[in-house]
Amino acid sequence: MRISDYRGKRNLVLIFCGTGSSGPVRSLLRDVSESYREFAAEEVKLFAVVQGADYEDEDLDRGGTLAFPFLLDRLGHVHDLFVAPASAQDFLPWVCIVDRYGEIRHVCHAGDPEASCGAREILDWVRYINLGCPE
Repeated sequence: MRISDYRGKRNLVLIFCGTGSSGPVRSLLRDVSESYREFAAEEVKLFAVVQGADYEDEDLDRGGTLAFPFLLDRLGHVHDLFVAPASAQDFLPWVCIVDRYGEIRHVCHAGDPEASCGAREILDWVRYINLGCPE
């Protein structure tokens, strides 16, 4: 998958999950999955980006409740490009919103207890971007 595949078509929400084992990652994925219809109505394509060579869908999606696909970042290169150096990736999840023109419009650290970065806030940013508002 390439971001350029969506250029001119859809905004993207990329949720960087690391190995997907942390409580904040699982909590955010459930929250976003519960609001999936609202994201779809905004013509957003959601992806969870999971790091690791031995990842299995069941590792992150126990119970089959998540409504959007996962992308596998086997060697962690995508996490390095979009999020932070490997030493800081323990503090995942990070959310990156890319507009339909390929520009990163907003990044938030959903694992920060002081940050407000749940499904509601992500949807608000997507709607703001859809209105053509600059960041």
